[in-house]
Amino acid sequence: MPDSLVYYIAKNPTTWKMYQKMVKTCKYFFIKNPILVIDQRLCLSIARSYYYKYEPTFIQTPYDIKQTKSKLWIAHDLTVGYSVIAETKYPNFLTSIIPKLYRCDVRVLSLHNQVISYFDLPLLTSSAEKVYFNQVVVKHKDGSSVEVQKIVEIASNATRIHIAHPTITTETMEKLLKIPHFLSLRDFAIENVPQVFDMEAFYAHMKKNKATIFHLFFDESISDAYMKRLDEITDEIIATKEFDYEPVLFRFRGLDDEREKKLNDIYLFGKKNFKLSKNKTTIFHLFFDKSISDEYVKRLDEIVDEIIATKEFDYKPALFGFRGLDYQRRIKL
Repeated sequence: MPDSLVYYIAKNPTTWKMYQKMVKTCKYFFIKNPILVIDQRLCLSIARSYYYKYEPTFIQTPYDIKQTKSKLWIAHDLTVGYSVIAETKYPNFLTSIIPKLYRCDVRVLSLHNQVISYFDLPLLTSSAEKVYFNQVVVKHKDGSSVEVQKIVEIASNATRIHIAHPTITTETMEKLLKIPHFLSLRDFAIENVPQVFDMEAFYAHMKKNKATIFHLFFDESISDAYMKRLDEITDEIIATKEFDYEPVLFRFRGLDDEREKKLNDIYLFGKKNFKLSKNKTTIFHLFFDKSISDEYVKRLDEIVDEIIATKEFDYKPALFGFRGLDYQRRIKL
């Protein structure tokens, strides 16, 4: 085999598993392209250090990342954040290790209190199936904040996206609807949503949406007029008996406990087994806390009786455990 071809293979491994096999076969491949593969969950965090100060600490890492001169190939989940009791935040913590990354083939990406460059975003998110950003600021080269639809657009492999404190404009919803994979997301949650978010554009989409579970938690600063519109949509959802769309889960100031509970009940069980009856792959085990209300128990009873009465299943039935479920029906489940 020509040297140039071997060198090319060494410099361009297609998968981390292939690279590991190559290195085990011949040290040449590591010498020419030294990469450390991290094939377990990687947690980079701010933790307690000597004299109760807080400094960047690498937790659950198989290598001393701060000392290694090799490139890193992250092949599992990545969490970056800081201790909830830390007095000091390190917003550039992730940025400091990005130059060491060869590839980032993460399945779950969870970032907290970080500032990252839009240029680095594809490296971090392109393979992620689940993306969680909490107080993460993504910046353009000119220092301006990247809008949430740009993050969604790059996270093209994601099925679940959860972003707290997103950058949103009046055009955000319109632009999100132009992203093909946004329409097939399984879950999309945004917190601290400002009033500029186009609720009418979202409402029109919600009435047609059969794929995505939306969680919209609004900022306290929304106006009374905006809150009134959220009230109207909430009341409409609660009053609906049968859904041919996925109702949204709202949180906003002015939403009282009773209506919040009804929204939660609809989200979990109020859609007449809308999601359960479509599931053909997953076996769900749901064991409920004793504090659930009698109304909630009644709905669980209805679903259990429906499952027990079914003769042939074209979906995977759930296994329930809750107060009020008698021994006989538990055995039947």
